[in-house]
Amino acid sequence: MPTLHDIPIALKAEDIIASPRKDRLRPALIRQAEEALALGQTLWQPACVYDWFEVRAVEGENATLVSSGGAETVLHIGPKADLMAPAQRALAGVVTLGPALEEKTQELHDRDNMMLSYLLDSAGVAALGAAGEALRCLAEEAAKELGWGVSPSLGPGSLVGWPLRGQHELCGLLPLEQIGVQLTSHAVLEPHKSASGLIGLGPGYDSVRVGSVCKYCALQKTCWRRREDTA
Repeated sequence: MPTLHDIPIALKAEDIIASPRKDRLRPALIRQAEEALALGQTLWQPACVYDWFEVRAVEGENATLVSSGGAETVLHIGPKADLMAPAQRALAGVVTLGPALEEKTQELHDRDNMMLSYLLDSAGVAALGAAGEALRCLAEEAAKELGWGVSPSLGPGSLVGWPLRGQHELCGLLPLEQIGVQLTSHAVLEPHKSASGLIGLGPGYDSVRVGSVCKYCALQKTCWRRREDTA
């Protein structure tokens, strides 16, 4: 199954600091964030495993996907399954940063270096989002060739109504071991700086860019990491 490695990640110190006023950040904090980013760049090893599926049906709260080998899987997406209704194809993928960043974050925490530990963890969150751009680009490029549009990136635990246990269905479509990821019995991906996603492609979508589902989140008005788009 296809994998991606050596995914480029470009971040600035401001990207990892939880502040609504980026123009008023203290120089000392910026320097600490830059240190965390420099450390993170030596630790993360972004990788992605993905595959393409036919969307056979979207009925009620469920979407039925069919692999190239003919295997059928029903995803219980929930009340927002309609986001997949225009899809004829779907791209499912899991992206990870690998285990080293988490291990270093815990080490710094255990040594009471709380600020660097926190900023390194924040850098990991931002880097995981940046690594996920590779998956979004795959979907956009494939849709462009077909003259289609794309859905937002959907994922269990992030899309309202699609609980985290949905990871078992979605991640069951992919050989996670190819990128060193495993799914626990509690539907948690390990390493923790890993994420799954599902993107629909079809002629009925208006957007040519993969958006987020932030507008469906209960924290949309307060989350500083919210992606601003109209998808």
